[in-house]
Amino acid sequence: MSPPDDLDPTQAHTAADLAACLRRVQLLAGNPSLRELEQRARRQGRSLPRSTTGDMLSGRRLPRKLLMITFLQACGVNPAKDPRWLVAWNRLAALAAETPEHRPLSADIVADVRAAGLTRIGTTYLTDMQWSALFADVRELDVYMAYGQTWARMHARDLARLAARPGARIRVVLADPDDPLTVAVLADRFDLTTEELRRRIIATEADYAALRTEPGATIEIYYRAGDRMFSFYRLDDTAVLGFYSHARTRAASVPVFVCARPGDLYDFITEEWQAILRDSRPA
Repeated sequence: MSPPDDLDPTQAHTAADLAACLRRVQLLAGNPSLRELEQRARRQGRSLPRSTTGDMLSGRRLPRKLLMITFLQACGVNPAKDPRWLVAWNRLAALAAETPEHRPLSADIVADVRAAGLTRIGTTYLTDMQWSALFADVRELDVYMAYGQTWARMHARDLARLAARPGARIRVVLADPDDPLTVAVLADRFDLTTEELRRRIIATEADYAALRTEPGATIEIYYRAGDRMFSFYRLDDTAVLGFYSHARTRAASVPVFVCARPGDLYDFITEEWQAILRDSRPA
């Protein structure tokens, strides 16, 4: 369902305004009951308790982001295709954090965040992360993913600019399309046929290979067998780490961490990268 032009969640200034937008979405979806929405979410492998949904629609407080996303999906709205919902939620969350009622982080948590090198935490890596800023003047890009076709094509211009820089380097590790077990496990997780998953992996490899130009960056593409628990992107001294959902339906919201050197999380990613390369073969 595509919301009409007069339904714009980014115009919400309070949690009550956002709740009014959500109630309008419910109405446009045929006004399903909270019980029906709960059942729809369950069929999608998600949780949408009636009492929690009712509290969200009352507008008394800003809902959890995942709750709002699950509600929208149950009403037939895809937040990944209409990012205004996440933009609106992020803005209202930032405003709430500035209120006097907001309690500052304890000194221990601040110290842990600094030691990890964390600079940001999000839930939607395609839209939440400031990718253009991360790509600015980057010289080295390391990518570890199952296939990442959507991400690569969304950032085709940034990748092309990096590929044209002499002395730069792009290294990519994809799932091995020739390993039957790898393909079977990942195809089941992403709810794809094995043939479709192989096609996407090979298409992504071709997209990166097509970036090669003279003079330009060195581009190395590898295949690695085995399951994936996470994906990551290292852009010089910054890395983005995202987890995979094990639900049969693709989750619109998963934890994403941005970290920088120096930091324990950044060091973990660089150490994992070296281990991954050792287990990989040239594509």
